[in-house]
Amino acid sequence: MKRTKRKYELEIDPFACYKMESVHNESKENFESTDKWLYLGANARDSEFAKVGITMGDLTTRSSSSESPGYYLFCAFKCRNNIARSQLEGIEKSALNHLESLFTYPDGSTKRALHHESERISECFFDVDFLDFFGELHYYLHKNYCNYFLLSAFGNEPGFDEGEFLDCEFNTRMSRDEINKHIRMILQ
Repeated sequence: MKRTKRKYELEIDPFACYKMESVHNESKENFESTDKWLYLGANARDSEFAKVGITMGDLTTRSSSSESPGYYLFCAFKCRNNIARSQLEGIEKSALNHLESLFTYPDGSTKRALHHESERISECFFDVDFLDFFGELHYYLHKNYCNYFLLSAFGNEPGFDEGEFLDCEFNTRMSRDEINKHIRMILQ
């Protein structure tokens, strides 16, 4: 999965003050950037699998797994261009801890997987309702960290906004109808 670099078409007013120029330049950098993501991975062979991760680079480096050919990026939330690695790592850790507290077995044990050899906690969850997981992740990020992500509005045919969501790149194998269905699930 790769986001194509898009050209920022808005021109700045030649009479704009330095503050307006700064806002324009920041918007341009955010819009054109193809780096800095928090992503949600899925597995075509296991509909109850989810993985949360981050990358400061291109999404294609995270969109496959040699040991699990069914793995793919379901979606990726676009971070602001000026986010620091430490901030993104902190957001990821916080989101993972939150999801771990929600997605548990009836006995209270976590659905978050451990690495086999080290037994350290991983970014992967098993036995989860994937779409519920997706919704919870988006809600948590939007509620607690929306200032670190780009926001998008979602409008219907007559041109009325239905709500906003974190700017999200969905897997390219999804149809526009599927993407719209998923966006409607997470509108705030």
